[in-house]
This record gives sequence, C-alpha cells and structure tokens, in this order.
Amino acid sequence: MKYISALDMHFNRMKKLGFRKNYYCIFFLCSVLFILYSDLCFAELIDRVAAYVDDTAITYSEFKKRYLKVKETVPAVTEEEVINSMINGLLLLKEAKKMRLEAPTDDDLLKGYIDIKIKSSIVIKEDKISAFYKEHAAEFGGKDYFSVRDDIEKYLIELETNVQLKAHLEELRANTEIKIQLKDR
Repeated sequence: MKYISALDMHFNRMKKLGFRKNYYCIFFLCSVLFILYSDLCFAELIDRVAAYVDDTAITYSEFKKRYLKVKETVPAVTEEEVINSMINGLLLLKEAKKMRLEAPTDDDLLKGYIDIKIKSSIVIKEDKISAFYKEHAAEFGGKDYFSVRDDIEKYLIELETNVQLKAHLEELRANTEIKIQLKDR
C-alpha cells in the first residue's frame, strides 16, 4: 500500500490541470493588479491644509490666493498675518451663522455681525469727542468743532470697534482649536 501526502496530491492535480495555464492566469492577474495599483502610486497631491479651525480646513490654495491678493495692496504683509486674518474671518462667520444672520456675501455677513455684536454697544460721549477735537485741533485746519464733529465720532467709533473686535476674537480663539501648518514638513 502506498501512502500519498496532501502535498503530493496537490502537485498531481496541478499536473492534470496544466500548470502552465495556471501560471499564465496568475501572471495575468498580477499584471492587472499592478496596473491598477500603479495609478494609486503615482497620484499627485492636489492641495494640502494650511490651517484647521475646529473642524474646518483652510486649504493652501485658498490661502495662497488670498495672500497674493492682499500682497498687491499691502506689500509688507506676512503669510502669518494673512492666515490669521482668514482664521478670524472663519471664527466670525461661524458666530454670525450661530446667530442665524444672512447676507448675500460673506463680507456682508461679517459687516452685519460686527454691526450687531460690536458696534451696537459702542457709545461715544460728547466730552470724548470734544477732547479729541481739542487735542488734534491743528489737524483740522481751522475748521470749527461742529463741522468735524461727525467725522470725529465716526473715527472714535471705528477705534473702539477695533479694540472690542480684537478682544472678541481673542475670546473666540481661546475657545477654539486652531492649528496652522504653513511650513512644508
């Protein structure tokens, strides 16, 4: 009696089926897989993330577009200033949307949010306006107080808006996860 191992049975079956046919099938299958896989290997990087603001990403192409646009008007601007400006804009837009504000553009939405959230609480007292006029009387070219009063008030409102907006942004940033990735790694 002759005993045949499982390995011998496998080789006998391969001989009967024609080992060459199986070899060509395996070769063909491997070739197809290699061609499909090679497309994945040569995939190109389309864009990368320049910054995260909570669960929102700012892509590098968005950042670069904004940076070049700002650089045309303000040549001394840095990349960090532009990315921080974009982050601040995202934070304010997020807050405006929480308030369910609507506007045709993001810029209009930001203006509306700032008007409601910040400017509406600013009051410039008359004595502050007159004190500013007295301190800067030479800059008004001899114009009387009442002819420049409204311009002074607008200027002081803008100054106070900037101060309060900066404080508001610092508060929003403190409660937000922000990660900036401008440098290549």
